[in-house]
Amino acid sequence: MWDKSLPDSGAMGSWRGLQPARGIVHLHSPYSHDACDNMPRDANGVPNEPCLQDLREALCVDQIDFAALTDHDDTMAEEEFTTLFSMRDGDTPVLDGSGAQIASRITCDDGHLVTVTVGGENDIMPIMLHHHVPGTVQQRHDTYNGVDAAAVQAFRDAGGLAWIAHTEQHDITQLRTLLPDGIEVYNLHANIDPNIRSTYLGLDSAGAIQAAAQFADTNPGHPEPDLALLSFITPNQPAIDRWNQLLADGHHIPATAGSDAHENALPIMLADGERGDSYRRVLRWFSNIALVDDRNDPAQVEAALAKGRLFAVFEMLGTPEGLDIHAGTGELGDTVPVGTTLEVAIPHVRNLDRSLPAPTIVATVYRIDANGPTMVANGSEDLSVPMTSAGAYRVEITMVPRHLGPYLADLGTAAAEQTVPWIYASPIYAQ
Repeated sequence: MWDKSLPDSGAMGSWRGLQPARGIVHLHSPYSHDACDNMPRDANGVPNEPCLQDLREALCVDQIDFAALTDHDDTMAEEEFTTLFSMRDGDTPVLDGSGAQIASRITCDDGHLVTVTVGGENDIMPIMLHHHVPGTVQQRHDTYNGVDAAAVQAFRDAGGLAWIAHTEQHDITQLRTLLPDGIEVYNLHANIDPNIRSTYLGLDSAGAIQAAAQFADTNPGHPEPDLALLSFITPNQPAIDRWNQLLADGHHIPATAGSDAHENALPIMLADGERGDSYRRVLRWFSNIALVDDRNDPAQVEAALAKGRLFAVFEMLGTPEGLDIHAGTGELGDTVPVGTTLEVAIPHVRNLDRSLPAPTIVATVYRIDANGPTMVANGSEDLSVPMTSAGAYRVEITMVPRHLGPYLADLGTAAAEQTVPWIYASPIYAQ
């Protein structure tokens, strides 16, 4: 039977004392004007409580450890900073050394803890802010809408990180000027929105919606609705290309996958009685795993994101067990001497039912230097790769998810026979 939730992130393992923290980086609440089918709040400004409860329940059901909210400035800039945490009964504030609130904590019914932080999504996406940028409401708007080095610095001065969402829509010249702390290598909204698909990704404009609509079938033999993403998942190649270009310039740039969840993209009801883009479903599809000592400490999570001690994983395909990427004593995001050997242990799917067809899992190591990306290793077995020259060494793991074919039922197994991304790991650097 298909499991509609995710296991505790600790099921993925540990790495020389580091623990996994499962997080969503790029997430909208009722303090975004276009969330909740463009009805995030009523005329009196009261948040859409059913939509907010969908979000909160999803964070618990999907065992999310940290949620980096990124609401649009045309709503969030006008609110008091603490309002943006959308705290409800039972939540607790997380305070800094001066007593100011920098996060909130949800305690789920099963005791699981979710740490919530505040950020914004405009042309630049500040994440994990400790407070609003300074100034009047209008000055806040102006800063949040800034697309220059001054805005990047303002977000850092406000305690956060400057991230780029929708990397596919930013040209490399702009990214080189901004030099953000990190970028999105995948964005779900870009894969769904007809205009973005056709304009920026070179994909059929209606392809995702048409593919996902097949999962609305409620007749006997219908496909598992949570696998709707499998019908249109594809690498965001323009974003990957820009990541490679920044790495080729010598910059240390981590990458995340952006859920960009609003509950406003696929309002069609699927066979399980949930809308196609329910928070629970979208947050289950993929997340970002930060490697930390304490997954409930927002300072450690923020430091891991800044360092690049993280990987993005599409857990719709399965939760990975056994993944390990390191080089000597260097972890993801670290810099090691040229000549160090990069070790890649290829993961397996957790709790894979052996009666199902076996997936094919392949790891590829790329070295990115001034000449661009070069594939230096590839295979289905663990890899040992000498880092013989300077550059960024990053690992992609793909999968042919044949084990999901039976869950597609009458739809057929074709979508489970394609190679799709499973894991994007941020680089280890050799110099």
